[in-house]
Amino acid sequence: MTQKTGFDLLKEKVPEFRNPLKMAVVVAVGLLIFLGIMTFFWWLDGLVRYGALISQLIVALIFSAFSYGHIKNAGKYREKYGRLAYRYFFFHFVMPMLVTGNACLFHPLLVEGPALLPVWLAIVLGASLIMIRFLLEWHIHRSGFDEVGHGLTIYMVFPEEGRRVSSEVYSYIRHPMYAGDLCMASGFAVLRNNPLAVLTALISFIPFLVEVRLEDEELIERFGEEHRRYVEEVPAIFPRFRDLGNFLKFLFILKKK
Repeated sequence: MTQKTGFDLLKEKVPEFRNPLKMAVVVAVGLLIFLGIMTFFWWLDGLVRYGALISQLIVALIFSAFSYGHIKNAGKYREKYGRLAYRYFFFHFVMPMLVTGNACLFHPLLVEGPALLPVWLAIVLGASLIMIRFLLEWHIHRSGFDEVGHGLTIYMVFPEEGRRVSSEVYSYIRHPMYAGDLCMASGFAVLRNNPLAVLTALISFIPFLVEVRLEDEELIERFGEEHRRYVEEVPAIFPRFRDLGNFLKFLFILKKK
């Protein structure tokens, strides 16, 4: 029997996604919360000086708290809920992380301030960073990484269903998904073209650094010395300077397998 991956796996673990109406309700609730957070950003950003940094830090810390909680509680949820563990885990941790995390990434688009770069340069750099984000996503998929199973941390609750990926893009950086998200936030900030937007985007690094540390600890516990060596040999989010040329060549030359 073929193991389910992607959206089929999500439907198996979260029954609400098997029903189009219930799935629409889940998506609508997530979107409403996202819009509520964006409204909070807009309100506080204009209320006080450097409000964008304050509001971003608040939401980033909330995201970090959910990140910490979801890693520390995965085993407890499995013990408590059994085969339905991920259903509760998704609504209690994963969905709040998706909403707060994406709000932090898009927040720089709302931030106003004096121009930092010539408009043409801001457009070129910003668009390039966003393009790198989508190139990373393509390479993640190409490597055999299951964006749903791994990306939505289903395998954290059911680790026996997942596997390690350390080839392709993962031979340059351990967490290309986080690298891509940070490129997107930075790209939005550069397109907005002001120092405050850039600083706001940098605050997005906080929860991802928390995620990297906790996920690596969990993977070392799960896979042992093999993953410990991998952590020591491969950087987390940014490739080593000496490997930068090869990494960019790998990223932009889209060879077929």
